[in-house]
Amino acid sequence: MKIYIQNVLIIVTLCVTIISCNKSKESKLPEALPYNFTSKDTTWKSLSLREKIGQTMIIRAYHDTHVQQFGSIDSMMQQYPVGGLFIPYWDYLFKPPREQVIPSIKNAIAAYERASRFPVIVTEDFERGVGSIYNEFTNMPSEMALGAANKPELAYKFGNAVAKESSSIGVNWLLHPLVDLNMNPLQDLIVERAISDDATRAYPLLKAQIEGMHKQGVVATIKHFPGDGATIKNQHFITSANNLSINDWNATFGTMYQNMINDGIPCIMVGHIRFPAYQKEKLNGVLPPATLSEELMVGLLKEKMKFNGVIMSDALNMGGAAGYYDNELETSLAAFKAGVDMVLWPTLKFMDSLEVRIQRGDIPMSRLDDAVERIWGVREKYSLLHKKDPIFYNLTEKDAEIISRDATEIADNAVTLLSDSANIPLKPEIHKRLAIVNLSHEDRTTELRFTQNLLKERGFEVDTILHNPSFFDWGEKLNDFKKYDKIIVAFENRYFSPLGASLLKDKEAMGVWTMGMLPQDHIIAVSYSNPYYVNFYFENAYIAINAYSLDTFSQQAVVRALTGEIPFKGTSPVSLEHEVLK
Repeated sequence: MKIYIQNVLIIVTLCVTIISCNKSKESKLPEALPYNFTSKDTTWKSLSLREKIGQTMIIRAYHDTHVQQFGSIDSMMQQYPVGGLFIPYWDYLFKPPREQVIPSIKNAIAAYERASRFPVIVTEDFERGVGSIYNEFTNMPSEMALGAANKPELAYKFGNAVAKESSSIGVNWLLHPLVDLNMNPLQDLIVERAISDDATRAYPLLKAQIEGMHKQGVVATIKHFPGDGATIKNQHFITSANNLSINDWNATFGTMYQNMINDGIPCIMVGHIRFPAYQKEKLNGVLPPATLSEELMVGLLKEKMKFNGVIMSDALNMGGAAGYYDNELETSLAAFKAGVDMVLWPTLKFMDSLEVRIQRGDIPMSRLDDAVERIWGVREKYSLLHKKDPIFYNLTEKDAEIISRDATEIADNAVTLLSDSANIPLKPEIHKRLAIVNLSHEDRTTELRFTQNLLKERGFEVDTILHNPSFFDWGEKLNDFKKYDKIIVAFENRYFSPLGASLLKDKEAMGVWTMGMLPQDHIIAVSYSNPYYVNFYFENAYIAINAYSLDTFSQQAVVRALTGEIPFKGTSPVSLEHEVLK
């Protein structure tokens, strides 16, 4: 009996120890100590019902269409006093003459501003800089380049530069950066748009970048809550998911979001992403995305995490929000009712419909007042309550020089050497003849001429740039490549280009086949996008490099590092040893 009792005590002690150990490993969110955005200015209380609703809307600024429909922007804004705009580049960039594109955007913003009672909130997505869309400005390295450089001071410069150029065309509210983690190497939407797959690496860089944006008076938006990058689903097509356990989410996405809420982030964009470990309430028999989930937006973000800034939806014309309601208008109304404060890209009918729903009690007035009060607090914090002149920042030549210098510094610190069995640097007296082969969905020959010219300036002969050479065409003439001392194989498949692919397919896959048949001591594999490509497709390449983006600064950094002018300083911001890629 005595032995039995001793054994029982031992077992109980072991169980208590195991439970204690498990509890000690549980991750909890940091304490919620958020910035208070409550506005001292209470003008919002005197707004009409339609003016209040207008504050919750970020419409696409289809200037010409609105003039045609209403006769003038003044008339449109009298009927639909919206508070915010998104500048749809597709409605401006492709209208000739090209030199009038930026003036047209400024004229449009000025027209809406003149017709508005309060400063117009002007939003855009410039994740890689204004120059990623409009070539009058700077095309910056990608977010993942910041992760590879891993220097908060460079992240600050990045945010400051993008915000400064954005201000010069009237954009005062940016829809980034991403607080997503590229945990799944088969994810095709996030990839190099994320800083890293590691929250501890990402947070200080994101914090510094946001501080740089706010220094210019531009509002930052972090996205996509509750966090993208854990699965391969793309929320443009279907509802995505964050499939982490509560414990793992708390230790990664949750901690980053809570810290940023405590730091005073003004706006969080929720994604078309469900969070199965947290959610219980279903919609039409399934868990809804965060954009339609009161449980996630109100229960988690606003109440548990105590976020009192603005919740913005992602665009509600995306597939990830579709199928839960009859149409996009009903989806927008449901998102607002569930807790969205600013609806991205609603039609003007949203104002009419929400007005009716509130008047008949379907949506409580308290929900609208909560949203407007939050928006007002951010407006006050960022000086968006009173109109000011000029509304466009005057970008000087000195500004442009500093931004270019900062972009160069980021790229120089980001370029990452994965392997080198060929003893870099390249020297024209040894590796005289070079070829460039571009393996990507889009033909990047024009962009890669920049690399070609940089190498020529250094004494190399680079007379060939091939795009996806098919093994069916080249299999019998691979000996043609023997005339080259080295062949630079350049990958570039960025976000949305192509749409809906992570690993290579079709013509670009045939190009991999061709290049893989060559002696790998001749191959210099460089990825200017997806950081997993080089290890996956050319693990035997004697020289392997990640550069994260095809901007001119990154191309220049690769050439300078290859020729020994600068050292390779970057370190991989993501793990390249995933089992799925082995």
